[in-house]
Amino acid sequence: MRQFLYHSLVLELLLVTILFASSGLAVPKTRGKKKLIKEAKEVNICDIENQQAPIFCYCNNVGLQNASEADCWVLSKFVQDDSMWNYFTSQSHLKKLTFTVRQIGSLDYVPSQVLHKLKNLRVIVFKYGWLHEIAENAFSNLNGVTEINLHRNMIVVLHKYAFAHMRNLTVINLDDNRIPEINRDTFVNLPNLSKLYLNRNNISTVHDKAFKLLGSLQELELSGNQITVITRDSFHGLRNLLRLDLRLNQITMIGDRSFVEMPELTEVQLDQNKIIYIAERAFDSMRNLRKLHLSSNKLVTLQPDFLAGAPSVHFLDLRVNSLKTMTFDNIKPIVTNFYGNNSHLYLGGNNLICDCKLAWIWGLRNETKNTELRSALEELTCFLESNNATQKINNEDLGRNQPPKISNEYVNDNLRDDNNEDDDEAENDEYYDESDDENSTNYHKNNRDGKKCCTKNLFELKLEELPCPELSREDLMASEQPSSRHENARVGSSGSSWFSSGSTSVQAGQSVLVASLLLLPILFFT
Repeated sequence: MRQFLYHSLVLELLLVTILFASSGLAVPKTRGKKKLIKEAKEVNICDIENQQAPIFCYCNNVGLQNASEADCWVLSKFVQDDSMWNYFTSQSHLKKLTFTVRQIGSLDYVPSQVLHKLKNLRVIVFKYGWLHEIAENAFSNLNGVTEINLHRNMIVVLHKYAFAHMRNLTVINLDDNRIPEINRDTFVNLPNLSKLYLNRNNISTVHDKAFKLLGSLQELELSGNQITVITRDSFHGLRNLLRLDLRLNQITMIGDRSFVEMPELTEVQLDQNKIIYIAERAFDSMRNLRKLHLSSNKLVTLQPDFLAGAPSVHFLDLRVNSLKTMTFDNIKPIVTNFYGNNSHLYLGGNNLICDCKLAWIWGLRNETKNTELRSALEELTCFLESNNATQKINNEDLGRNQPPKISNEYVNDNLRDDNNEDDDEAENDEYYDESDDENSTNYHKNNRDGKKCCTKNLFELKLEELPCPELSREDLMASEQPSSRHENARVGSSGSSWFSSGSTSVQAGQSVLVASLLLLPILFFT
């Protein structure tokens, strides 16, 4: 009987097994295996317990699928096929993902496959990596991403299509890397990119039309590089660019129409280059340009109409150059822009010569409503040549310690050594400050181009006594000056020609010279 029951039970279990198999239902043992596999895939990247793991992520929320930001520290070599990359699916709602590399060389690639799995990602940041090369399509088709920050990652090479096909990308930061050149087709199909930062790299070459596909770009920063030459083709396609930063490069000249491809530019920064020449038509078609930075270059002269193509400039910085003069022709296209409260003109730190070519500065000083600009103009100094026979200097202007009789070379008495040192040795000293006399006009001894005398505050000189050098034909024709009294100022047909009531003596001197030239033939033949 027992044997019969045993066989019946075995038969019953066999029938149950057959029924499960035929119905497609999984047996309990198989179901348990699948559950284990699922749990293995759901390891939380924000809650790694393994102390030997190559990566550890700090998240704003450690719950599964709850974090929106993660800063993942790479602690040791993290290879591309490491299974831990799969853990990022546990936080598929991440909007900002940062990789901070704590060990040199532990992350030397872009994990593109992981980035594509995070459909909600908006911001990607790599810090202190050893990326070296940004491979083709390393950042591509990430349609949700708006910002990529690769600041300081030892990047040298940007391959074709390194950044491509991202319709919402607005910012790329590649500052502080080692990129030597910008090639064509690196940035492709980025219709909303508005800011591109490439500061402090080793860029010496920007290939023609390298930015041709960035029609929406508004800010381009290239400061702190090794760029020596720029042409209009360097910026081909940047039709909506508003601000261009080229500071701290090696640029030596600005040629004709260099910026014509960027008609919307409002600001150009060219400080701290080696510019010695600016072409007369360098800024043609830049009618929206408002700020022009040219400080700390090597400019000695400026073309008369170099600003004719940029009539809206109201901020002009020419400090710390080697300019010997700044004529009214140089400033005429924009002079009235400096009458407003928000205008700025900086000329300090140059080698200006005290002569009648600077007479327009008196008029601008009186006309401008900007107290900061007025103060900057009043601090201007110039070099007063002692061998200019037309210059008159009152004894009072030289200070109370000046001897009664002034020699042809106006040298401050305080600068003479009591021991009568050799004149040749004294001439080698560039500046001497007079500090003993409170009423002094702060003369300096100087030797410039073989001519000795003093550096003088411009507004301590009398306008009518400014020396006039031998005038060229262009100087004789340039009689327009800004008014020294507002009520007498009048605008010419172009809206930018102003006549000075404070430059009467200058114009009178020019008239005498013209008359003399006309009389010469008569005297010769008689």
